[in-house]
Amino acid sequence: MRVAVVAVVAGAGIAAWTDAAGAQPQATAESPADAPPDPPSEPSWLDGDHATGAWGGARNDLANRGVQLDVVYASDLFTARGETAALGHVDAAVTLDSHKLGLWDGGTMYALGQNNHGSGINDQVGSAQPVTNLEAEPYTQLTELFYEQALFDQKLRIRIGKQDGNREFGTPRFGGNFINNNFGMFPTAPIPSYPTTGLGAFAAVQPAAWLTGKAAIFEGSPEVGGFGLGNAFRDGAGSLVVGSAAVTHHEGQAARHGGTTSAGAWRQTGEFAELGVAAPRAFDSNAGFFLQHDERIYLHPEDANDPRGLTVILRFGWARPDRSAIDRYAGGSAAWHGVGARSNDTIGIGGGTYTVAEPPGIAVARSRETFLEAFYKARFTSFASVQPDLQWFARPGGHGASAVVAGVRLKIKL
Repeated sequence: MRVAVVAVVAGAGIAAWTDAAGAQPQATAESPADAPPDPPSEPSWLDGDHATGAWGGARNDLANRGVQLDVVYASDLFTARGETAALGHVDAAVTLDSHKLGLWDGGTMYALGQNNHGSGINDQVGSAQPVTNLEAEPYTQLTELFYEQALFDQKLRIRIGKQDGNREFGTPRFGGNFINNNFGMFPTAPIPSYPTTGLGAFAAVQPAAWLTGKAAIFEGSPEVGGFGLGNAFRDGAGSLVVGSAAVTHHEGQAARHGGTTSAGAWRQTGEFAELGVAAPRAFDSNAGFFLQHDERIYLHPEDANDPRGLTVILRFGWARPDRSAIDRYAGGSAAWHGVGARSNDTIGIGGGTYTVAEPPGIAVARSRETFLEAFYKARFTSFASVQPDLQWFARPGGHGASAVVAGVRLKIKL
């Protein structure tokens, strides 16, 4: 899961007006021809994108000059089995645009620092995966630091540095509203992701509007905390190679309806112990694949300004069962954006299931965990949202007692 970076772009418009005959009227004392246009008015605080406002225009000035600053605070409060847990999370990001800085076209430098504090609810649930996509032990770290270059009219993108590989290979479009960790990443794939992002090199090529190919190599054993820029070079750290191809289609009125089907595979080197046997063997690699499809259907496809509609997502992942803690995963979700008069609210339901193995040295057959989630995300402004959330787990961890988790997430763009 990734808390997204929000772009701030300033725009200005000049109204043109003519008389009934189509010719501009002559200047008068009240409307001189050489009068400068009125400067664009800044949006009101409630209509803006940030809780701290536009800083008297300084935020937009910085963005126009190629410097974008974003800070997002999110907080979870969840309860399960009679216990309550609260955690908070801070994202602080800086984005530099090389073109707007007057340097060269297509370059982006990005840095993201994060702080996680408090405690999650998974200790009370016992799931094999974090209950929420913010859940982790408390930490402060440099999560991402990379340079990206776009070439050939965005048909080729190259990115080098510490990064969240799940952004490109796991997270589906429009899937970020779900809180359960498994809707934003494949639990079968060790792709570096929040909070264990990693050093790597990534490339994406788009030879046609409907086809995109991606490939990357990442460090194999990233760790949480600090700068995390030296873990990749330790002895035995290994590496991860991943590639995918995605096909996009459009249909219906105005071709707004559409979806993307992607398939990918990965191979990780390192040290892996055999699972499910009393005397485990040692392996030096692991591998797997993943499939994903998302489909977006708009309520009014002829209106480009109407975002209301349905998104359906289907996902499947597989990894080698003799050396993977989770070797098969299948999940899906449906979310409707625009609830009645609340045109910017989202409601969704989804679920999934995966197999879970015991630690090495225990000869026990794999078991299965299943989860469901339903949420309502109320966006009161562009910078503040409240999201009540309900989840249910069957056999958490593969053998635990069923659990119901209820809670709420608050998110503010500062």
